[in-house]
Amino acid sequence: MRRAIRNLVLLATTVAGAGAAQAQPPELRGLVGAARPAGCSDYRFLFWEFYRAELWSDAERLPGDAFALSLTYRASFSRDELVDSSITEMARIAGRPEAVFVQTRREMAQAFANVSPGDRVTAWRDGPAQLRLFVNGRETGVLTSEVDLFLAIWLGEATRHPKGRAALLAGRCDG
Repeated sequence: MRRAIRNLVLLATTVAGAGAAQAQPPELRGLVGAARPAGCSDYRFLFWEFYRAELWSDAERLPGDAFALSLTYRASFSRDELVDSSITEMARIAGRPEAVFVQTRREMAQAFANVSPGDRVTAWRDGPAQLRLFVNGRETGVLTSEVDLFLAIWLGEATRHPKGRAALLAGRCDG
């Protein structure tokens, strides 16, 4: 009996740790009609929780042409860490050296900010050549270089988190 109770507590803790879907970020009002994310996934490694990703789209087939990817952080990262890790992943996915991403690095450095637990970074893609970036609801910059490659960190087939990608694109919040 104790073991069954312990397992129920562990299961409840695991499910609660996944978090409930959040309300639509204010920066997406007028851009997305959905009241809930189309899909979401928690990104963690062992005992460390990094962030929760939410895909916002009105498309029947995800992600659609116009959509947002919103990350709510559960750990602190500096702007430089965010830029460096993004460029490293983009280079890995594309099979190109990091040195070729000069313009992308510059645009990210202007748009990204230091983040702490609870901070939200949202990327709104309204076309293949532009990604509007927001930090906690405030527009901070535009990414015009390597837009789809940047989004491939989470949504591409070569992502490091295929279960998260599957949850985002299948319209689930269980990743």
